[in-house]
Amino acid sequence: MPRPQVDFEKVLENEGVPTTKEGVAALLDADVVAANSIISNDSAMSPFWRLFSACVVTPVLWLIKTLLANHVLPAMFAATATEFYLELKAWDVGLERKPAVKTQGNIGFTKTDINSDVVVEAGTVVQTDKSLGAIYRLLVLADTIIPAGTLSAKVLCEADVAGAGHNLGAGYYHVLPIAITGIDSVTNVGEWITQTGADKETDDELALRIRDQFSSVGNYHIDAVYRAAISSFAGIRSDWLYFEHEAPRGPGTANCHVMMGVGETPQSMIDDINNYISTQGNHGHGDDLRAMAIAAAPVDLSLEFWHAANLSVDEIATLQGEIESRVRAAFRESDMHSLLTRTKPQSVFAFSVLNGELHRDLPNLKSVRWANNDIVIGLELPRINSLIITNRGVA
Repeated sequence: MPRPQVDFEKVLENEGVPTTKEGVAALLDADVVAANSIISNDSAMSPFWRLFSACVVTPVLWLIKTLLANHVLPAMFAATATEFYLELKAWDVGLERKPAVKTQGNIGFTKTDINSDVVVEAGTVVQTDKSLGAIYRLLVLADTIIPAGTLSAKVLCEADVAGAGHNLGAGYYHVLPIAITGIDSVTNVGEWITQTGADKETDDELALRIRDQFSSVGNYHIDAVYRAAISSFAGIRSDWLYFEHEAPRGPGTANCHVMMGVGETPQSMIDDINNYISTQGNHGHGDDLRAMAIAAAPVDLSLEFWHAANLSVDEIATLQGEIESRVRAAFRESDMHSLLTRTKPQSVFAFSVLNGELHRDLPNLKSVRWANNDIVIGLELPRINSLIITNRGVA
């Protein structure tokens, strides 16, 4: 549920607080009359009245419209506070804003000759191609020797910048921009992430955690308690947790399905969450809650598009790449194109909405036709199994 958008100036106005120059002047004039003092030269052209307005009315309006309506009142509530004010609200309930974190993970390096020693130097760059609409880079953290007799080895790498965007699925990191002598290929395979990257927690995300913290102060181990505990991990938002209460392993059991903003939920994170809840004893009496990655629902996507006339071959290729980038972002394969509607569990993914967003962003795109029907989603998340994009020419 989004945070409320409150017009505090309108609230003040409804409570009788003047928010216009005329209103403040009328209120002050009434006070003057009540004090048995009469101002006769209150014409708008009067030098006295202009001085009176500058010295009294203008500062009062600033106090009401700027200080009170835009700062003091919004800062009083977790629902409307922002930035430093919201961090003070978080401190009230023992929380801090989560910082940005760099993705770390193991990249597989495969040699051309199994019988040679190869050194992969710290700082070596492994990156994606351009299919997502941007290039994501990882850097090798330490000099690593792949000895003779070993064909391939996993090398620990870290994202060049912090953020969730580098938590990409298997196979995306496969490019060596600068070739390494003796290395044939690189790739990220399977459960490659050892530290999940995360963006700095936004105001909306922090406000949700503050609300959950208020719900959990009684230490009853209901959803709010577990939601507050699990969302404290970097990269997890409280509204990306989906609970299954139907006693999946018998009475007193429940599952929490964890979703990430980009890519699949790493098993290393699931292990950390379950260790915190179960092994470290952060659960209620008789509770058996188990965290797990949100299940994937593979989808084969196929779309045809028609473009504007008089486009060059390169412009058509660029348009097709922009379409692919946005489709993959909508299915949570990247953090590009933040205004796109993303897939989420327990909802309906409507391709008509995606079509509208494609037309909004791509003026040279004239028509789109999908072979797919809208996706009705349960307790799982659609993942692209295959994606076919066909150019049908000029509309």
